[in-house]
Amino acid sequence: MSDDSAKRAFMVQPGGAPLTYTILVRGFAAPVAIAGRADRPLVSFDLTLTVTHPGPGFPDDIAAVMSYEDIVEDLRRLCAESDVPGADYLAGRAAELCLSHAKVRRVQADVTIPAPDSGGPSAGASLTRARPGQA
Repeated sequence: MSDDSAKRAFMVQPGGAPLTYTILVRGFAAPVAIAGRADRPLVSFDLTLTVTHPGPGFPDDIAAVMSYEDIVEDLRRLCAESDVPGADYLAGRAAELCLSHAKVRRVQADVTIPAPDSGGPSAGASLTRARPGQA
């Protein structure tokens, strides 16, 4: 099987921007060792990824499209870190990990850390990052 991905032309929208699609990762949760906390709270992640469409006639092959499983594996490794500073750090690192995949053009990362006591407010962060030139 040959890889003809270099020969494929990207589909473009009016104005010349590459055609994209959206991958949603909702409700991913894992325990995280937050700095200064004795417990390992179950931190929640919601991601919205804008991904370059592989073009017309792309093969029925996982290599031709972005797999959310790659993102989930990245999140699992992130959540395994020790002494994580907080929600801002987790959202920023999640966005960096998503953008490390060449097909991802833009990502919105929302992270929620529950309060140490069940009645307290949750902490969270939301950010959007994009590749240069990708609004």
